[in-house]
Amino acid sequence: MTQVEQRLFPNLWASVLAKFGDQPAIFRANAQIVRTFNDIEAERLHWREQLAGFEPGSTVIAQIDADCSWPALLLACLDRFLVTVPLEFQVTGPQLENVIQVTNPHALIRGTEISRRHSARSVWPDPQPDLLKITSGTTGLPRAIRFRESQLLSDCRNICCTMGLLAADINFGAIPFAHSYGFSNLVTPLLYQGTRFVVSRDRLPRAVQHQIQISGATVLPATPAIFQALCSLPENDRLGQVRLCISAGAPLPAKTVHQFFDRFGLRIHSFYGSSECGGIMFDREGSLAAPSGFVGRPMDGVEILRLPNDRIEVRGPNVADGYFPHPQPDILETGRFIPGDLIRWDGDSAQVYGRASDVINVAGKKIHPSIVEEHIRELPGVIEVIAFGVPSPNRNEDLVALVLGNVPIARQTLEAHCRAGLADWQVPREFQVVSELPVNARGKVSRAELAAEYMRRKER
Repeated sequence: MTQVEQRLFPNLWASVLAKFGDQPAIFRANAQIVRTFNDIEAERLHWREQLAGFEPGSTVIAQIDADCSWPALLLACLDRFLVTVPLEFQVTGPQLENVIQVTNPHALIRGTEISRRHSARSVWPDPQPDLLKITSGTTGLPRAIRFRESQLLSDCRNICCTMGLLAADINFGAIPFAHSYGFSNLVTPLLYQGTRFVVSRDRLPRAVQHQIQISGATVLPATPAIFQALCSLPENDRLGQVRLCISAGAPLPAKTVHQFFDRFGLRIHSFYGSSECGGIMFDREGSLAAPSGFVGRPMDGVEILRLPNDRIEVRGPNVADGYFPHPQPDILETGRFIPGDLIRWDGDSAQVYGRASDVINVAGKKIHPSIVEEHIRELPGVIEVIAFGVPSPNRNEDLVALVLGNVPIARQTLEAHCRAGLADWQVPREFQVVSELPVNARGKVSRAELAAEYMRRKER
């Protein structure tokens, strides 16, 4: 038996390819065909040839600007037994260097170019991963999550079965494909059962609405911010052939649910997941009476144990093997994961109402405030800085930064400095220059207390 024949997604892909062949697989937002299934296979063989010189177990950071190339590249990396690190194309500079430091890659794919790096041979904990998802760590460096192909496939099956995602569906790709949400809901269902997708780069609500209509998309996986933006469109009550709307990345506000249903006659199904395990819970009914943050019941194939203090433990074959390079088995180990979110139960349905850690969730992307703080400290004149998250109706949380300086510092200067070294979503929405940083009764700075005080002042 050959190595390729031993692989899971490539074997499933062979069945999909035999069934659909020359049929369209990937579309542009204007309904133009970008790839047929046979085109994806040809691209896979091209990538496989390009990656032939790397030893099995080598790590490859993949930053491809063309989202339509993800299925072929993933297959080729699996064929070669390489460890793929999906990364958004916009990650550059110090952020990219931090990922490189953690993953020690042997190659960096950027666009269509492959840059070989002379890294030491990878020594992986048993079992060897097939893919690393990058997430924020509790220090300034990110950390990687070790996934085997079987765990990615389990999550894909859970998603397709629980959500009723069909081979005949067309996914509208308005979310990042390299992010866990986009990867699991767009890329793997195509390989698993032939679910096609549309590649969309436009984020203007009117353009998105128009593209949904003309593309023939039937499934819309998006974020609360996208759904609210669609609700804001004047004199528009059509979303083409969409039959299923999925919201993830941040808790879904109840107000958005009602507005969207009133406008389009479609229910939004809230989806709760995590990079460490993929899907966890899903609102199958698309409830119109549920509170903000409602996430429904555990997904098919996922077991949830209720822990004290409103925490949960997720179990199932979809859960990753652990963090890399520094394991935290008390939080994540094979088949078992404890998220940092706080869960309120109503029977067998759940509501996410907060988080137990300082990690900030900005529209589904998680960042530790120390990353922002460390960057702002590099600006001349800054003595100290503290960053924290505050609730946001559309993005789950927004970042706020309190800055102590020894010279006057303009807000515009702080923002420009952050935009030069951080991703757009990591730039604080508000900067406050202060004469001293507040401390609590224990003489410490508490982000939670700062956030609470900030909200109290805002409500006055």
